[in-house]
Formats: sequence, C-alpha cells, structure tokens
Amino acid sequence: MRFLFLFSDTGGGHRASAQAVRNELSRLYGDAAQVEMVDFFKALGRWPFTHIPGWYPAMVGMHGVPWGVGYHLTDRKDLVKALSHLMWPYTAHPFRRVLYQNPADVIVSFHGVPNYALRMARNKYIQKTVPTMVVALDLVTVHAAWFAPGHDLYVVPTDEARERALACGIASEQVKVIGMPARRAFVVAKDLPQSEARTQLGLPLEEPMVLLVGGGEGMGPLKSVVCALAEKFPKAQLVVITGRNQALYEQLCQARLPVPLRVESFVSNMEVWMRAADILVTKAGPNTLAEAFIAGLPLVLYDAIPGQEDGNVSYAVDHGAGVWAPHPDQSAEAVMALLADSARRREMAACSRALARPDAAELIARDIWQLGLESWSTLGGDLSQYYGKDSTLFPFF
Repeated sequence: MRFLFLFSDTGGGHRASAQAVRNELSRLYGDAAQVEMVDFFKALGRWPFTHIPGWYPAMVGMHGVPWGVGYHLTDRKDLVKALSHLMWPYTAHPFRRVLYQNPADVIVSFHGVPNYALRMARNKYIQKTVPTMVVALDLVTVHAAWFAPGHDLYVVPTDEARERALACGIASEQVKVIGMPARRAFVVAKDLPQSEARTQLGLPLEEPMVLLVGGGEGMGPLKSVVCALAEKFPKAQLVVITGRNQALYEQLCQARLPVPLRVESFVSNMEVWMRAADILVTKAGPNTLAEAFIAGLPLVLYDAIPGQEDGNVSYAVDHGAGVWAPHPDQSAEAVMALLADSARRREMAACSRALARPDAAELIARDIWQLGLESWSTLGGDLSQYYGKDSTLFPFF
C-alpha cells in the first residue's frame, strides 16, 4: 500500500514525527508499506509558500512576539476556513499536482496549515474518497487549523489536545489520544543504564551531567542560558547540543567560560545523550518534551514559542516534570537547585516517565495501515479509481 505524508520543515518536529511513523510502518509491514514524504510548502512551487521553511526561524524570532500575535489572531476555526477558501484559487492546481503525482491509499497530514486545502483538494480532484488522517503535533495548545473538518481520523498527543479537537467541532469518535510519535531509538534506549550511555559518549561516570538543547535548529536564547549556568560554577559536566545552528556551535566552541563545556552540533543519537543526563535544559518544543518523558528526565524550560508551546510549559510544570525558568539567570538557578537536591530530581524524573507514551509512533502506524486496508479492500487495490488511469500525465498549469 502507498501512503502520502504531508509535512514541512518549519522547525524540525514535523519531519521528525513523520519519519518516526514512516519507520514504524516499514518495521511492521516491510516493503508492503510505501511512504512518500512531501514538504507541501515546497511542493506547491509558488511564492511565498516555497520560502516559508527558510523564513521560519526569523518568523519565530524577536522572542516570538510577531509569531504569537499571528497565532492568536488566526486561532479560530471560522477564520482559518475563510483564509483557506480565500487562498484556494491560488493553491488548487499545485495541490492537485501533489495528489496526482503521489497516489496513495491514505494521506496523512503532520502539519496544521494544509488541512482545509487537503479536504477541498481530495473532494474536488479524487474520484472516490481516499482516507485522510491528521496527526496533531502540539501537546496542549493546538491551533484550530489542525482540526479542519472532514478527515477520517485525528490523532492527538494528550487529553487536553482532544478537548481542543472537540471544541473545534470534531466528533469524539474521530479523535484518538495516542501521544507524540518519537523515534523507536528512544523506546529501545529508555532502559539503557546511565553508566553505559556515558561510557558510549566518553563522559565521566560519577559527576552529574546537565544537557542543554534548543531543538533540532538550536533555537532560542540557548547561548545566554549556557553562559549564565557556567557563571554559577556548577559541580557537573555541562553538555550543549546546538543542532543545525552552526553559528551557535562555533560561538560556544570559542567561548571562554569558567567551567568545562562539551559542545556538540547536530547528533543522531539524542536518545543516548538523554539517557546519560541528569537534567535537561530545553525550550518547550513538543518533540523534545516527548523524548525527555520517555528518557525520564527532570526538565528546566527556558523558552517557549508563544501560542503553540505555551501549553507545553503548563503541561510539564503542572504534572511535576518540569520547572519554568524563562530568564537565563532563572534557568541557572533552577539547575543549581536541582543539582543540590537529588531527591527532587528523582521525584521529577518519575513524573516525567509517567507522561511518556513510548509506543505512540507504532500505534499511529497501525491506525494508518488499518485505514489503508479499508480503502484497499473497497477498491480492490486499483488506485486508478481514485486518480484516473492517466493521472501521472494530467496537465497542470
């Protein structure tokens, strides 16, 4: 069976979640599952959409104030619907091209933006209804765009997100609480002994380790947090992972700090780094939080993108897994307090593990496969009934 995953590189989480589910489909069903991942902004091939992934870091800059204003102004289902219909004449032909070039038994959206357009494109250009599914990737504060009506299944990570879906008019039987999809490597590593993880990474075995991250893009005031903590002379090994932010990596490598600092750029074994850590200092990105919950880490949260990540902060703090410390000095003080209180660290670690949903990616993959089976049996495996026998030759303008 063939599956089309829609995502965009607006931040690293959409691609990472889609890849985690794709890998589970491959693990569970082998070559029988064929997944095509499409960055829909780029695939539309029209200005300004092709530039949005590149613009995203600037869009959430300036402490996220412009982004937060735009988020809250548009977070209404009637307005999202109106804007989607307004843009439809401009995006209809490119969206049709995406669907025809990627015929699938199931289409899955891992992004909030295309969901109204996906529904309209499916209903207008596909001869019979192909199942569509939305995998929402915000823990609590979920924008109304995620919950465009008319899709077959909506997967959400928390009960709070489910309540948001119901408030947007989605039927309760169409909403499933499964969790945030994380790479299987995190599931495998959750029982990895800390000593073994540190040995793999060449870290001291006895000294506490504080891991500082800013998501895959190294976003937020990460450098200021690192410097503020170093000025406190913590009795701990400090490790910072800057992700794809090469400029930040070079700045921290050259920084003259009063304590040793290990600096890493993008790593492919984050699950091992998390298992080696005693405390995680991070922005409140949903993917990082979901991975930290699986690893059972106490959290110090120093930043959150206004709007979509506000609820992540309250979710972690209210459940006892994290501390909100939005100023670099506050973050440093919070880390120092946790380093001095091992009992509290253990308590927070237990709360973090209680929030984990390590099997989310597998369960989502199984639901996608089930939707595929239903459409496959209905049409006897003949996708030409969806797209037309000459769909790849369809003229676009």
